Amino acid sequence: MNHHHRENMPNWAQKADAYGKRHWHKEKAAKSRQGEYIGSIIFNLLFLWIVNNVQNWDVGFIKNNFSVVIWILNVNIIVQIAGNALMFMSGLAPIRYFSQIVMESASFVTQMVLFYIFPFDFTHFHGLFWLDWFLPIAFIIGMVVSALKVFSNLWKLIFWRS
Repeated sequence: MNHHHRENMPNWAQKADAYGKRHWHKEKAAKSRQGEYIGSIIFNLLFLWIVNNVQNWDVGFIKNNFSVVIWILNVNIIVQIAGNALMFMSGLAPIRYFSQIVMESASFVTQMVLFYIFPFDFTHFHGLFWLDWFLPIAFIIGMVVSALKVFSNLWKLIFWRS
């Protein structure tokens, strides 16, 4: 910028160029994320066991069509475990962004299947009837968030700089 023009600018406008540099989001160091990856792997292993055994527990809000969605739930959980394991083993940003794209895409598809099949029925389960209209809305919000995260991580992957 020409020095002559800066003299006529207010003080706040002269500092506008440095604003983004001071407030840029800094990512966590790879070492500090490793505990998150391990925790996510452990949680997903536990969730995998629960999903595959919940029908045996005779829970009142699980409908008979739950067996139709078990496969997509298992695929999603396995994708989450594999993605977190890959990110744990590699600290490289492009691998992390690619893994997050795949994991969020799997989450999107899973939420879409759960929205359309909806294997739950809370109408006769201890006054939780409101979950029958709340969960589909939550699935829609989750799909929007997952789609945004896919595009965000795709942007980061394409324009990633070391």
